[in-house]
Amino acid sequence: MANLAGLLDPPTHQRFIRLAHLHGRSLKQREIDRFAELGVPALHLGSPWPILVDKVVFEGVFFSFADDLGVLGELAFTIVVFSNAGMIDVAAWQPETERLAVWRGDGFALGERQIHLPNPLAGGLHVFRSPIDWLRASRRGIVIVQPQFARAVLADVPVLVAEDEQHRKELQELFLFSGPQIILPEVASLEDAQ
Repeated sequence: MANLAGLLDPPTHQRFIRLAHLHGRSLKQREIDRFAELGVPALHLGSPWPILVDKVVFEGVFFSFADDLGVLGELAFTIVVFSNAGMIDVAAWQPETERLAVWRGDGFALGERQIHLPNPLAGGLHVFRSPIDWLRASRRGIVIVQPQFARAVLADVPVLVAEDEQHRKELQELFLFSGPQIILPEVASLEDAQ
């Protein structure tokens, strides 16, 4: 029985991430309604893990939970970062200011698990500038939170799908002279249709 209990109990790091994230509050109906107005169905807000709201302090690409610092902080949406190892970090996102940051620094991108478990029918790994577009796309693809690691983390991904031409150029700058092929959604859609 002890072995079964060990299998069902997540590793300490994942439990730590889960408990920290669950300190936040659930979304209020008006927040859910606002997401719906922006094209994000309620189901996309809760699966595979719910988006919550918490008070945070942004510090560049990192944030701290305000309660941990004993300060008021500012409200932000918090989203768990999943990788192949499970829950590895929490991201805080404030749409009004377009700030996006990670708590522990272990997370590279929202949707990170898809980097190593790609959908073979997707025509490439979709990269979004903002969590709102990622949520509209049912959390399919990634949102880069720590661009300084893009070259190392995405080096083996054959094709990235940018949102538009400007975004394609921004992604190319992350890779300098080598890296994945970066295409636009129209090209990916044409390849999917063939």
